Amino acid sequence: MRDLEDRFRAEGALRLAGVDEVGRGCLAGPVVAAAVILPHELEGLDELDDSKVLDRDTRIRLRERIVDVALDWSVAAVGAAEIDRINILEASMQAMREALKALQPAPDRVLVDGNRAPQSGLPETTLIHGDARSVSIAAASVLAKQHRDAMMIDFDARFPGYGFASHKGYASAEHRQGLMRLGPCILHRRSFRPLAQRDQMQLDFETAPPTTGVLGERAAADYLQEKGYGILARRYRAVGGEIDLVVSRGDCLVFVEVKSSDRRHGRPEERVDVAKQRRIGRAAAQYIERGVAGTTEFRFDVVAVDLSPGVPRINHIEDAFDVPTR
Repeated sequence: MRDLEDRFRAEGALRLAGVDEVGRGCLAGPVVAAAVILPHELEGLDELDDSKVLDRDTRIRLRERIVDVALDWSVAAVGAAEIDRINILEASMQAMREALKALQPAPDRVLVDGNRAPQSGLPETTLIHGDARSVSIAAASVLAKQHRDAMMIDFDARFPGYGFASHKGYASAEHRQGLMRLGPCILHRRSFRPLAQRDQMQLDFETAPPTTGVLGERAAADYLQEKGYGILARRYRAVGGEIDLVVSRGDCLVFVEVKSSDRRHGRPEERVDVAKQRRIGRAAAQYIERGVAGTTEFRFDVVAVDLSPGVPRINHIEDAFDVPTR
């Protein structure tokens, strides 16, 4: 694991930094990155490896040793709200940049775990599985892991009921059960599944009797299924907007706004104003960016549901609007 460092040092990189992040796949909590510059001569780090394969006691012992011998080190975290705003990959890169920026003086070269560089402005070399190939990256992995674990243990006391201390924000059975009972808290990444597409993970956050809106969405979904549409998501939430139903038929992807009919407030399509259309459009764009196989076109529909006593009456307006560009 020291061969790469030896090669770069032979080429003149005296301050060689490793950088890694943890927490990308969690449903809750920040993504955390660490950067570390180790001395050329190392002692007491023979056990160092990718933090994911080390047990907790070994990581604790190694962290103490890394902090003791490192020429410099730093840790940076990016929280759930920012992750939702810019997406998890960009948040990971941001955390890496912040960790590297804190190293003073700046390193001569940076070894980055993975296949994407954070664009820190420093000379960077990416290494797939770098935390198992570079002692500097492995050290950063341990620092990031221990720092994030400590944060989640602290959050467990501040936000009880989710089990953050045990699962650290990952989608364990305990975590899902906590979400079923309590719903999401401010630590949860609302752009992540199952928080953005709750039906897929069978999480039900509704503890009160169904509202008129929920009943209307259910009636609309039943109607569309009878008409041959497949239900892809219900109440899909993304940064900037929410879509009541995402459905498909053939190669067409359909984003559906459900409205309860009310003669006092005009026709349903008239009540989906320009601001609402823009919000739906932003959420639809994020849905499409996540990748929907087998679709070549899309449109925006409105389904009006009359929930007067008796069988719900449905008015389906296909291609009801185009998303405004201004």
